[in-house]
Amino acid sequence: MFWEMGELMAKLSSKTQFRLGTGLILFIFCLLVSLVVYRIGKEEAEKHVFKETEIYIASVDATRTYVKDVLRPRMYDILPEDHFVVEAMSTSFVGREVMYRVHDRFKNFRYKRVALVPINPASQADALEADFIRRFNADPNLHEWSGLIEKDGQNYYARLRAISAEEECLRCHGDPEDIPQAIVDRYGNDPLRKAYVLDQVVGADIVYIPVDVTFARIKRLAWGAFIIGAGCLLCLVVLFYALFNHTVISELQGLLATFKGIASPPKELEGLASTPPRGNDEFDQIKAAFEEAAADLKSTHDELTTSETKYRQLFEASRDPILIWDVAGRILDINAVGLHLLGFADRYEARQIGQALDLFQNPDEGRRLLQTVDSAGFVKEAEVVLVSRQGGAIDALLTVNRTTGEDEAIRYEVYIRDITLRKRMEKQMAQTEKMASIGQLAAGVAHEINNPLSVISCYSNLIEKSGDVTAQIREDLEKVKKHTLSCKRIVDSLLNFARASETHRRLADVHAGLESVLAIVEKQVGKRQVEIQRRYAASLPPVSIDEDKMAQVYMNILLNAVQAIEERGTVTITTVCDPQSGRVRIAFADTGAGISAEHLDKIFDPFYTTKKDQEGTGLGLSVSYGIVQEHDGDIQVDSRPGHGSVFTIALPAAASAGTGGTS
Repeated sequence: MFWEMGELMAKLSSKTQFRLGTGLILFIFCLLVSLVVYRIGKEEAEKHVFKETEIYIASVDATRTYVKDVLRPRMYDILPEDHFVVEAMSTSFVGREVMYRVHDRFKNFRYKRVALVPINPASQADALEADFIRRFNADPNLHEWSGLIEKDGQNYYARLRAISAEEECLRCHGDPEDIPQAIVDRYGNDPLRKAYVLDQVVGADIVYIPVDVTFARIKRLAWGAFIIGAGCLLCLVVLFYALFNHTVISELQGLLATFKGIASPPKELEGLASTPPRGNDEFDQIKAAFEEAAADLKSTHDELTTSETKYRQLFEASRDPILIWDVAGRILDINAVGLHLLGFADRYEARQIGQALDLFQNPDEGRRLLQTVDSAGFVKEAEVVLVSRQGGAIDALLTVNRTTGEDEAIRYEVYIRDITLRKRMEKQMAQTEKMASIGQLAAGVAHEINNPLSVISCYSNLIEKSGDVTAQIREDLEKVKKHTLSCKRIVDSLLNFARASETHRRLADVHAGLESVLAIVEKQVGKRQVEIQRRYAASLPPVSIDEDKMAQVYMNILLNAVQAIEERGTVTITTVCDPQSGRVRIAFADTGAGISAEHLDKIFDPFYTTKKDQEGTGLGLSVSYGIVQEHDGDIQVDSRPGHGSVFTIALPAAASAGTGGTS
């Protein structure tokens, strides 16, 4: 049944459903109000009737008490002992007669004094009253009852009080043989009647008050409340409905037009629309339009979710770092590769950076890049230097696109390609090619200069040995020989630099090689306030090297470190094995003046030196660089003015080094 009603309601328009629902709500509300009014009126009526019964019960009690305490003792004093005057000595008779006379004046009640086995037949209890007397006997704690009952086709409010046998009652209701003769003459003596027992409930005082008229009045009052309330509420609903139509329906019609514009299919698909209109009800039309718009919105949302998922997968799976920042320079998003490259712990830390320009080693370079992006819309593979959170420089190619989101906010999509390793390799290759070219040039120059120097030296000796040489000529010849020897040393250095001498490798201990060089260097620096500290690894794998050539490398770097310290300082030698790269690293750190950035890229060039005149040829580091390259190693330098320098040599451990052979 409820299912059929639900289907029927679903077929109705929203307006009809609203009207039926409103009517049902009004009916239920008014019905509840009328029930409440009826219940309250009934309770008030019962309270009022209870007070009336209290008056009648009090009147009966007063009459009985007067007969029992005054009239009966007085009559016993006047009459012989075996006489009994019912009209003056029976509490039941006198009370009944008095209440009859009260009833003649007040018709709204009935009084009865009944018993199960009375002497006076008028006091015989009917079935209902007898049942109450038996209940009083069964429950010693029950002495009184009041409530609504139906009797003789009418509704009454009844109040019953139990009557227990007292000592005075036994004179007339005790042993049948002892009943006064006046009572026997008047009512007879039933030999089957049982004598009363002291304190036994033998009867009840009952007051009946009819309530049909009162309840009918209360029902009329409840129905009046129902009708008046329904009428008032109906008027309010009609007024609100008119106001709703005037104020809301017009707005809904505009909203309906908007929804139709949103939810309507394209013109080319209008013939395929599957949802027919639902009549003229604005609510139904809005519901239909909203359902269509919601379906379109869900479809769009699903497409956007799928697209966003694909974008996020591409974003995270990219091997190149990707950043997104806004016009204020705040990082909005960054992928995992970007976090690793720039040294961020997580995205939260990346978003906390003050400005994206802080990622550039030169912020002005970043500003110029963004200006180009703002004017052209993009920049492709601009070469810049970035800085990680740990301070390391990163050579990178930046591709930046300027985009505008759905919220009209401008964003920059930044794609980073790390070219640090490539730049380093290009630099090393350029250095190697330069060294090779300079070596060939130096060999040619040395051979061409060496012959004239030999002739000059030879003729100087011949002139000096001739007998007619004056003191002035001898002094001049000494200067010529001195400068000739100086040129010869330079030529020899050039030949050593250019000559591809044989390299004899064998397994060697790095620490032993360092100690052999330090034994010489420490004697030379003994007069200077320079301390050499050793921080050797507990154990190092052997390396395959030419010990003599590597000793030359150690010597060149150590002497440069000592000479860089002007007064007092420290040279620290640190050795370590990197198991990941399979290389042994030897670091020489000094506390000298350091090397400026303008000189740092040229220190391995031949004949380039920052030392004072006559203190170096500028070939020591060039030769050292070539020797390390011969051993498949690498040499790096890190230096800042005022903070000293660190030269690090990396050599392959024996497990990964080439063995034997010459080069």
